[in-house]
Amino acid sequence: MSYQLTEEQQLIQQSARDFSLEFVCPLARQIDKSGEHPAEIIQKLAESDYLGLYLPGDYSGAEAGFLSFALIVEEISRASGAVAAILVNHSAKSAYAINRWGSRTQKQAYLHLLCKGEKLGAFAAAAVGADQVTAVKQAGGYVLNGKKAYVANGGAADTYVVVAVTNPEAGNKGLSAFIVDASTTGLTVGRLSEKMGLRGCQSAELRFDHVFVPAENLLGPENGAQGLLEEVQAVASVAEGAQVVGIAQAAMEDAVSYAKQRVQFGRPIASFPAIQNMLAEMAANIYMLRLAVYDAAALIEKGEAFASAAAMIRLNAYRIGQGALIDVIQVEGGYGYSEEMAASRYYRDVKGVIVKDSSADFPERMIAAELLR
Repeated sequence: MSYQLTEEQQLIQQSARDFSLEFVCPLARQIDKSGEHPAEIIQKLAESDYLGLYLPGDYSGAEAGFLSFALIVEEISRASGAVAAILVNHSAKSAYAINRWGSRTQKQAYLHLLCKGEKLGAFAAAAVGADQVTAVKQAGGYVLNGKKAYVANGGAADTYVVVAVTNPEAGNKGLSAFIVDASTTGLTVGRLSEKMGLRGCQSAELRFDHVFVPAENLLGPENGAQGLLEEVQAVASVAEGAQVVGIAQAAMEDAVSYAKQRVQFGRPIASFPAIQNMLAEMAANIYMLRLAVYDAAALIEKGEAFASAAAMIRLNAYRIGQGALIDVIQVEGGYGYSEEMAASRYYRDVKGVIVKDSSADFPERMIAAELLR
Protein backbone atom coordinates (compact mmCIF):
# COMPACT_ATOMS: atom_id res chain seq x y z
CA MET A 1 0.00 0.00 0.00
CA SER A 2 1.05 3.62 -0.38
CA TYR A 3 0.75 6.24 2.35
CA GLN A 4 3.18 8.59 0.67
CA LEU A 5 5.99 6.92 2.55
CA THR A 6 9.36 8.46 1.86
CA GLU A 7 12.13 6.40 0.34
CA GLU A 8 13.79 6.26 3.75
CA GLN A 9 10.60 5.01 5.41
CA GLN A 10 10.15 2.35 2.75
CA LEU A 11 13.74 1.17 3.31
CA ILE A 12 13.16 1.05 7.08
CA GLN A 13 9.97 -0.94 6.54
CA GLN A 14 11.74 -3.41 4.27
CA SER A 15 14.67 -3.74 6.66
CA ALA A 16 12.28 -4.54 9.50
CA ARG A 17 10.55 -7.13 7.33
CA ASP A 18 13.90 -8.75 6.50
CA PHE A 19 14.92 -8.59 10.16
CA SER A 20 11.71 -10.33 11.22
CA LEU A 21 12.06 -13.07 8.64
CA GLU A 22 15.66 -13.76 9.62
CA PHE A 23 15.62 -13.40 13.40
CA VAL A 24 12.05 -13.44 14.73
CA CYS A 25 9.96 -15.80 12.60
CA PRO A 26 12.15 -18.88 13.26
CA LEU A 27 11.74 -18.42 17.03
CA ALA A 28 8.18 -17.06 17.27
CA ARG A 29 6.55 -20.38 18.12
CA GLN A 30 9.25 -21.24 20.63
CA ILE A 31 8.88 -17.84 22.33
CA ASP A 32 5.14 -18.39 22.61
CA LYS A 33 5.58 -21.88 24.05
CA SER A 34 8.31 -21.08 26.58
CA GLY A 35 7.27 -17.56 27.57
CA GLU A 36 10.93 -16.72 28.06
CA HIS A 37 12.22 -13.19 27.50
CA PRO A 38 14.01 -13.27 24.09
CA ALA A 39 17.11 -11.37 25.18
CA GLU A 40 19.14 -12.21 22.06
CA ILE A 41 16.46 -10.85 19.73
CA ILE A 42 16.19 -7.66 21.79
CA GLN A 43 19.95 -7.21 21.49
CA LYS A 44 19.66 -7.57 17.73
CA LEU A 45 16.88 -4.96 17.73
CA ALA A 46 19.31 -2.63 19.49
CA GLU A 47 22.05 -3.36 16.97
CA SER A 48 19.62 -2.37 14.20
CA ASP A 49 18.85 0.94 15.99
CA TYR A 50 15.20 -0.08 16.42
CA LEU A 51 15.06 0.57 20.18
CA GLY A 52 15.78 4.26 19.66
CA LEU A 53 14.52 4.61 16.12
CA TYR A 54 12.47 7.80 16.53
CA LEU A 55 14.43 9.30 19.45
CA PRO A 56 16.90 12.23 19.21
CA GLY A 57 20.39 11.71 17.87
CA ASP A 58 21.81 13.67 20.82
CA TYR A 59 20.87 10.69 22.99
CA SER A 60 21.90 7.87 20.60
CA GLY A 61 18.55 7.73 18.80
CA ALA A 62 18.24 7.36 15.03
CA GLU A 63 15.82 10.33 14.56
CA ALA A 64 13.85 8.40 11.94
CA GLY A 65 10.46 9.64 13.14
CA PHE A 66 7.49 8.02 14.86
CA LEU A 67 5.88 6.85 11.62
CA SER A 68 9.00 4.82 10.90
CA PHE A 69 8.74 3.38 14.41
CA ALA A 70 5.13 2.36 13.71
CA LEU A 71 6.30 0.65 10.53
CA ILE A 72 8.82 -1.52 12.35
CA VAL A 73 6.32 -2.37 15.09
CA GLU A 74 3.90 -3.55 12.40
CA GLU A 75 6.52 -5.67 10.65
CA ILE A 76 7.84 -7.27 13.83
CA SER A 77 4.26 -7.95 14.99
CA ARG A 78 3.67 -9.96 11.82
CA ALA A 79 6.30 -12.36 13.14
CA SER A 80 5.77 -12.12 16.91
CA GLY A 81 3.35 -9.97 18.87
CA ALA A 82 5.40 -10.68 22.00
CA VAL A 83 8.66 -9.27 20.62
CA ALA A 84 6.78 -6.22 19.33
CA ALA A 85 5.21 -5.76 22.77
CA ILE A 86 8.66 -5.63 24.39
CA LEU A 87 9.67 -2.96 21.87
CA VAL A 88 6.50 -0.91 22.40
CA ASN A 89 6.76 -0.94 26.19
CA HIS A 90 10.43 -0.01 26.01
CA SER A 91 10.32 2.68 23.32
CA ALA A 92 6.77 4.06 23.18
CA LYS A 93 6.27 4.15 26.94
CA SER A 94 9.41 4.24 29.08
CA ALA A 95 11.79 5.95 26.65
CA TYR A 96 9.05 8.24 25.35
CA ALA A 97 8.28 9.46 28.88
CA ILE A 98 11.92 10.18 29.66
CA ASN A 99 12.48 11.95 26.33
CA ARG A 100 9.31 14.02 26.68
CA TRP A 101 9.52 14.99 30.36
CA GLY A 102 13.09 14.29 31.38
CA SER A 103 15.69 16.92 32.14
CA ARG A 104 18.86 17.02 30.08
CA THR A 105 20.68 15.33 32.94
CA GLN A 106 18.10 12.53 33.08
CA LYS A 107 18.26 12.03 29.34
CA GLN A 108 22.04 11.86 29.43
CA ALA A 109 21.88 9.31 32.23
CA TYR A 110 19.12 7.08 30.87
CA LEU A 111 18.08 7.76 27.28
CA HIS A 112 21.50 6.96 25.78
CA LEU A 113 21.45 3.54 27.40
CA LEU A 114 17.83 2.84 26.45
CA CYS A 115 18.44 3.75 22.81
CA LYS A 116 21.57 1.61 22.60
CA GLY A 117 19.87 -1.35 24.26
CA GLU A 118 22.25 -1.35 27.22
CA LYS A 119 19.18 -0.99 29.40
CA LEU A 120 15.62 -2.20 28.84
CA GLY A 121 12.78 0.06 29.89
CA ALA A 122 9.36 -0.54 31.42
CA PHE A 123 6.45 1.66 32.45
CA ALA A 124 4.50 1.12 35.68
CA ALA A 125 1.33 3.20 35.60
CA ALA A 126 -0.55 4.42 38.66
CA ALA A 127 -3.22 2.23 40.20
CA VAL A 128 -5.67 2.36 43.07
CA GLY A 129 -6.48 -0.12 45.81
CA ALA A 130 -4.13 -2.97 46.63
CA ASP A 131 -1.82 -2.19 43.72
CA GLN A 132 -1.30 1.45 44.64
CA VAL A 133 2.24 2.80 44.92
CA THR A 134 2.69 5.83 47.17
CA ALA A 135 5.64 8.22 47.30
CA VAL A 136 6.35 10.22 50.44
CA LYS A 137 8.74 13.15 50.24
CA GLN A 138 11.68 13.24 52.60
CA ALA A 139 15.09 14.89 52.74
CA GLY A 140 16.85 14.38 49.41
CA GLY A 141 14.11 12.44 47.67
CA TYR A 142 11.06 10.21 48.01
CA VAL A 143 10.25 6.86 49.59
CA LEU A 144 8.04 4.54 47.52
CA ASN A 145 5.86 1.82 49.01
CA GLY A 146 3.25 -0.50 47.53
CA LYS A 147 3.02 -2.77 44.55
CA LYS A 148 2.11 -2.67 40.89
CA ALA A 149 0.83 -5.77 39.15
CA TYR A 150 1.15 -6.77 35.51
CA VAL A 151 4.07 -4.52 34.56
CA ALA A 152 5.09 -5.37 30.99
CA ASN A 153 8.84 -6.03 30.72
CA GLY A 154 8.72 -6.39 34.51
CA GLY A 155 11.65 -8.34 35.86
CA ALA A 156 13.47 -8.08 32.53
CA ALA A 157 13.76 -4.29 32.61
CA ASP A 158 16.68 -2.31 34.01
CA THR A 159 14.91 1.05 34.16
CA TYR A 160 11.34 1.70 35.29
CA VAL A 161 9.23 4.80 34.90
CA VAL A 162 6.92 4.54 37.90
CA VAL A 163 3.82 6.68 38.43
CA ALA A 164 3.04 6.94 42.14
CA VAL A 165 0.58 8.79 44.39
CA THR A 166 2.19 11.79 46.08
CA ASN A 167 -1.01 13.54 47.17
CA PRO A 168 -3.83 11.06 47.91
CA GLU A 169 -6.42 13.81 48.42
CA ALA A 170 -5.88 15.27 44.95
CA GLY A 171 -6.93 12.22 42.89
CA ASN A 172 -5.31 12.18 39.45
CA LYS A 173 -3.79 15.58 40.17
CA GLY A 174 -1.76 14.02 42.95
CA LEU A 175 0.34 11.71 40.77
CA SER A 176 4.08 11.98 40.20
CA ALA A 177 6.46 10.05 37.97
CA PHE A 178 9.88 8.71 38.92
CA ILE A 179 12.77 7.00 37.16
CA VAL A 180 13.68 3.96 39.23
CA ASP A 181 16.64 1.66 38.64
CA ALA A 182 15.78 -2.03 38.87
CA SER A 183 18.71 -2.54 41.24
CA THR A 184 17.39 -0.04 43.81
CA THR A 185 17.24 -1.47 47.33
CA GLY A 186 13.71 -2.46 48.30
CA LEU A 187 12.47 -2.95 44.74
CA THR A 188 11.74 -6.60 44.13
CA VAL A 189 10.03 -8.58 41.41
CA GLY A 190 7.08 -10.67 42.57
CA ARG A 191 5.32 -13.37 40.66
CA LEU A 192 5.45 -13.49 36.88
CA SER A 193 2.05 -13.58 35.18
CA GLU A 194 1.21 -16.69 33.21
CA LYS A 195 -0.54 -15.01 30.31
CA MET A 196 -2.79 -16.23 27.53
CA GLY A 197 -0.77 -14.41 24.89
CA LEU A 198 2.22 -12.11 24.34
CA ARG A 199 4.05 -14.68 26.43
CA GLY A 200 7.58 -13.63 25.56
CA CYS A 201 6.84 -10.11 26.83
CA GLN A 202 7.38 -10.83 30.49
CA SER A 203 4.82 -9.29 32.87
CA ALA A 204 5.46 -9.18 36.58
CA GLU A 205 4.39 -7.72 39.88
CA LEU A 206 6.72 -5.03 41.24
CA ARG A 207 6.96 -4.55 45.00
CA PHE A 208 8.23 -1.35 46.56
CA ASP A 209 9.34 -1.67 50.17
CA HIS A 210 10.74 1.65 51.37
CA VAL A 211 12.39 2.28 48.01
CA PHE A 212 14.34 5.53 48.19
CA VAL A 213 14.38 7.54 44.96
CA PRO A 214 16.58 10.65 44.87
CA ALA A 215 14.90 13.96 44.06
CA GLU A 216 16.78 14.20 40.77
CA ASN A 217 14.87 11.12 39.58
CA LEU A 218 11.52 12.88 39.77
CA LEU A 219 10.31 12.91 36.15
CA GLY A 220 8.49 16.15 35.46
CA PRO A 221 6.92 18.24 38.22
CA GLU A 222 5.68 16.81 41.51
CA ASN A 223 1.93 16.07 41.32
CA GLY A 224 2.12 16.70 37.58
CA ALA A 225 2.08 13.17 36.14
CA GLN A 226 -1.54 13.08 35.01
CA GLY A 227 -0.63 14.65 31.67
CA LEU A 228 2.37 12.34 31.32
CA LEU A 229 0.22 9.29 31.99
CA GLU A 230 -2.47 10.29 29.51
CA GLU A 231 0.01 11.15 26.76
CA VAL A 232 2.01 7.96 27.20
CA GLN A 233 -1.24 5.96 27.03
CA ALA A 234 -2.15 7.77 23.81
CA VAL A 235 1.26 7.19 22.21
CA ALA A 236 1.08 3.54 23.24
CA SER A 237 -2.37 3.27 21.66
CA VAL A 238 -0.91 4.26 18.29
CA ALA A 239 2.01 1.83 18.63
CA GLU A 240 -0.34 -0.93 19.78
CA GLY A 241 -2.58 -0.16 16.81
CA ALA A 242 0.45 -0.95 14.64
CA GLN A 243 0.80 -4.21 16.57
CA VAL A 244 -2.80 -5.15 15.81
CA VAL A 245 -2.31 -4.32 12.13
CA GLY A 246 0.76 -6.54 11.94
CA ILE A 247 -0.79 -9.48 13.77
CA ALA A 248 -4.06 -9.27 11.84
CA GLN A 249 -2.20 -8.97 8.51
CA ALA A 250 -0.18 -12.11 9.25
CA ALA A 251 -3.32 -13.98 10.32
CA MET A 252 -5.20 -12.92 7.20
CA GLU A 253 -2.34 -14.04 4.94
CA ASP A 254 -2.33 -17.36 6.76
CA ALA A 255 -6.09 -17.72 6.18
CA VAL A 256 -5.74 -16.82 2.49
CA SER A 257 -3.05 -19.45 2.02
CA TYR A 258 -5.16 -22.06 3.80
CA ALA A 259 -8.29 -21.19 1.80
CA LYS A 260 -6.42 -21.68 -1.47
CA GLN A 261 -5.16 -25.11 -0.44
CA ARG A 262 -8.12 -26.53 1.46
CA VAL A 263 -10.41 -28.45 -0.90
CA GLN A 264 -14.06 -29.24 -0.18
CA PHE A 265 -16.68 -30.53 -2.60
CA GLY A 266 -14.01 -30.77 -5.25
CA ARG A 267 -12.79 -27.18 -5.17
CA PRO A 268 -10.73 -24.86 -2.92
CA ILE A 269 -12.79 -23.20 -0.21
CA ALA A 270 -11.38 -19.86 -1.45
CA SER A 271 -13.95 -20.13 -4.26
CA PHE A 272 -16.88 -20.10 -1.80
CA PRO A 273 -18.61 -16.69 -1.53
CA ALA A 274 -18.87 -16.92 2.27
CA ILE A 275 -15.09 -17.37 2.57
CA GLN A 276 -14.42 -14.59 0.08
CA ASN A 277 -16.69 -12.23 2.03
CA MET A 278 -14.85 -12.88 5.29
CA LEU A 279 -11.45 -12.37 3.68
CA ALA A 280 -12.59 -9.21 1.91
CA GLU A 281 -13.95 -7.71 5.14
CA MET A 282 -10.70 -8.55 6.94
CA ALA A 283 -8.63 -6.89 4.23
CA ALA A 284 -10.79 -3.74 4.20
CA ASN A 285 -10.74 -3.35 7.98
CA ILE A 286 -6.99 -3.92 8.26
CA TYR A 287 -6.43 -1.41 5.46
CA MET A 288 -8.48 1.27 7.26
CA LEU A 289 -6.80 0.63 10.61
CA ARG A 290 -3.38 0.83 8.98
CA LEU A 291 -4.22 4.22 7.46
CA ALA A 292 -5.42 5.48 10.85
CA VAL A 293 -2.23 4.28 12.56
CA TYR A 294 0.02 5.86 9.97
CA ASP A 295 -1.90 9.13 10.16
CA ALA A 296 -1.73 9.30 13.96
CA ALA A 297 1.95 8.35 13.93
CA ALA A 298 2.58 11.21 11.51
CA LEU A 299 0.77 13.58 13.89
CA ILE A 300 3.04 12.49 16.74
CA GLU A 301 6.07 12.97 14.51
CA LYS A 302 4.96 16.50 13.58
CA GLY A 303 4.17 17.47 17.19
CA GLU A 304 0.48 17.96 16.41
CA ALA A 305 -2.50 17.00 18.57
CA PHE A 306 -3.10 13.25 18.40
CA ALA A 307 -5.00 12.18 21.54
CA SER A 308 -8.38 11.87 19.82
CA ALA A 309 -6.88 9.99 16.85
CA ALA A 310 -5.13 7.62 19.28
CA ALA A 311 -8.41 6.94 21.09
CA MET A 312 -10.14 6.18 17.78
CA ILE A 313 -7.36 3.73 16.95
CA ARG A 314 -7.77 1.93 20.27
CA LEU A 315 -11.54 1.76 19.82
CA ASN A 316 -11.30 0.35 16.30
CA ALA A 317 -8.29 -1.87 16.95
CA TYR A 318 -10.41 -3.76 19.47
CA ARG A 319 -13.15 -4.41 16.91
CA ILE A 320 -10.95 -5.02 13.90
CA GLY A 321 -8.32 -7.15 15.60
CA GLN A 322 -10.69 -9.43 17.42
CA GLY A 323 -13.12 -9.64 14.50
CA ALA A 324 -10.39 -10.52 12.02
CA LEU A 325 -9.00 -13.32 14.18
CA ILE A 326 -12.42 -14.82 14.82
CA ASP A 327 -12.96 -14.93 11.05
CA VAL A 328 -9.50 -16.41 10.47
CA ILE A 329 -10.32 -19.27 12.84
CA GLN A 330 -13.67 -19.68 11.09
CA VAL A 331 -11.99 -19.90 7.68
CA GLU A 332 -9.51 -22.47 8.93
CA GLY A 333 -12.17 -24.47 10.75
CA GLY A 334 -10.98 -27.17 13.13
CA TYR A 335 -7.37 -26.63 12.11
CA GLY A 336 -7.62 -22.95 13.00
CA TYR A 337 -8.85 -23.84 16.47
CA SER A 338 -5.94 -26.22 17.04
CA GLU A 339 -2.42 -25.41 18.15
CA GLU A 340 -1.18 -26.84 14.84
CA MET A 341 -1.91 -23.53 13.15
CA ALA A 342 -0.58 -20.08 14.01
CA ALA A 343 -4.12 -18.67 14.30
CA SER A 344 -4.28 -19.60 17.98
CA ARG A 345 -1.16 -17.57 18.77
CA TYR A 346 -2.33 -14.65 16.66
CA TYR A 347 -5.69 -14.60 18.44
CA ARG A 348 -4.16 -14.76 21.90
CA ASP A 349 -1.61 -12.08 21.06
CA VAL A 350 -4.05 -9.65 19.48
CA LYS A 351 -6.37 -10.02 22.46
CA GLY A 352 -3.48 -9.21 24.78
CA VAL A 353 -2.64 -6.04 22.87
CA ILE A 354 -6.24 -4.89 23.05
CA VAL A 355 -7.23 -5.56 26.65
CA LYS A 356 -4.24 -4.49 28.69
CA ASP A 357 -3.25 -1.21 30.34
CA SER A 358 -6.39 0.90 30.04
CA SER A 359 -9.96 0.94 31.22
CA ALA A 360 -12.67 -0.22 28.86
CA ASP A 361 -14.18 3.26 28.47
CA PHE A 362 -10.89 5.01 27.65
CA PRO A 363 -11.43 5.41 23.89
CA GLU A 364 -15.05 6.56 24.07
CA ARG A 365 -14.32 8.95 26.92
CA MET A 366 -11.44 10.60 25.08
CA ILE A 367 -13.30 10.90 21.78
CA ALA A 368 -16.42 12.32 23.43
CA ALA A 369 -14.34 14.82 25.42
CA GLU A 370 -12.79 16.10 22.19
CA LEU A 371 -16.18 16.40 20.49
CA LEU A 372 -17.92 18.13 23.40
CA ARG A 373 -15.29 20.55 24.60
